[in-house]
Amino acid sequence: MSVVDLIGWVAALCSATLAVPQAVRVVRTRAVAGVSVVTWQMNTAAGIAWTGHGLMVGTTQLIWPNILLGLTSAFVLHRVITAERLPLVRSWAPSIAFGALCVAADLYLGPVAFAVIVFIPGAVGQVTQLRGTLRAIDTSGVSMGFLGMTLLTQLAWLSFAIPSGELAVLCVATPMAVLAAGNVVVLRQRRRAVAAMPAPVASAS
Repeated sequence: MSVVDLIGWVAALCSATLAVPQAVRVVRTRAVAGVSVVTWQMNTAAGIAWTGHGLMVGTTQLIWPNILLGLTSAFVLHRVITAERLPLVRSWAPSIAFGALCVAADLYLGPVAFAVIVFIPGAVGQVTQLRGTLRAIDTSGVSMGFLGMTLLTQLAWLSFAIPSGELAVLCVATPMAVLAAGNVVVLRQRRRAVAAMPAPVASAS
């Protein structure tokens, strides 16, 4: 196994476990406060899209990890939909539609067109989570582990794409790494600011 293949498998492992920290946090705390439904719709769509791309180019590192990513992302999405009592069809439709659109673009227009389109759900998901983190009063439902894994995953795929010449991965991983880093920094700053706030003084009875 070459060094490039090894890096690809590291990136694949990161992708496969990307959504696990958020899934565990949702199950453990039963809280979805601050968790963006759009982010998980788009993560599910990305799992579908990259699985399709992996099947087309025959890259094992892209197939199985993205199947697992799609399934775990769909689980988180299901928990958010259930907790917030969102309409089922309207909540699941974007994931399926975006995923199918990306696969069709890859099939008929090639990897560059696929990269352009598959970047949209990932970017929308990251930007939506960033906006949610900035606006939410309570961010207890958001997993820092998930955001950190997202950044690590994009950096790993970038390290694989450069030497292997995987154009679609390179075009997507570079800007996604920047967005993921922004999410990590903002959530960390929000939580530091909350921790630094003085505790409310109880009124005398």
